[in-house]
Amino acid sequence: IPALAFLFAKSEKQEEDEESEQANASSFPFVFLLLTLGAILVLAPEFVYLRDQFGYRINTVFKFYYQAWILWSLVAAFGVGYVLQNMRGFANISTRVVMGLVIFCGLLYPVLGLMTKTNNFNPVYGFDLNDFARVQRENPDDAAGIEFLLTQPEGVVAEAVGGSYSYYGRVSTYTGYPTVLGWPGHEAQWRGGYELHGTRQQDIATLYSTARWDEARTIIDQYNIRYIFIGNLERATTAVNEEKFVLYLKPIFRQNGTVIYAAP
Repeated sequence: IPALAFLFAKSEKQEEDEESEQANASSFPFVFLLLTLGAILVLAPEFVYLRDQFGYRINTVFKFYYQAWILWSLVAAFGVGYVLQNMRGFANISTRVVMGLVIFCGLLYPVLGLMTKTNNFNPVYGFDLNDFARVQRENPDDAAGIEFLLTQPEGVVAEAVGGSYSYYGRVSTYTGYPTVLGWPGHEAQWRGGYELHGTRQQDIATLYSTARWDEARTIIDQYNIRYIFIGNLERATTAVNEEKFVLYLKPIFRQNGTVIYAAP
């Protein structure tokens, strides 16, 4: 906005130039402060950062850089205005044209991106922030099982374990109940490595696939599992051996391919 204001501002009269120069001079300390704070935010992660799984410090870098770019954008707007005020003739006009093209290109994405993301303001399923409605449409059996669990006492849920930014972890996500392991990559990221995972991912796979009840029972007791959720995702992830659950556990929910067993 400040850049646009300077870009299309009318030419100052000669007698106003001195006043503008004085106003700019009085603004320099504050602009320099913004510039310095931005530089500190950029340089600080070079020396102080939290180790993560992405080259040690990427999360620290982008969180600090977000703030730095806000500060530096204000400095840049001031700088553009200052340059335009002090340029004359063809240089001033050509600079305004170039800046206008740059700003125009920058404004293309907000307009076109918004149209694309909203399907020209006509989303297929309407304007809705309720993501569970998507689960109800795409996986109605899972959705019914999740809604059923919300009527039951809270407890640890066993469900399939898989990659980040996916459908894995959906039972824990929509119920708020704890699960044995969520997205392994994110769990490792925030815990400094995979050591704290232990054998959780393999244990869940074993819980579903083993034919031995004593082995499954050991895993249930180890993680204090109260509910075992079996849906299409579990069957697609692991070769589920359901016979042991049928013999030793009580199914408390069943709808088509989704079944929930309660551990005593």
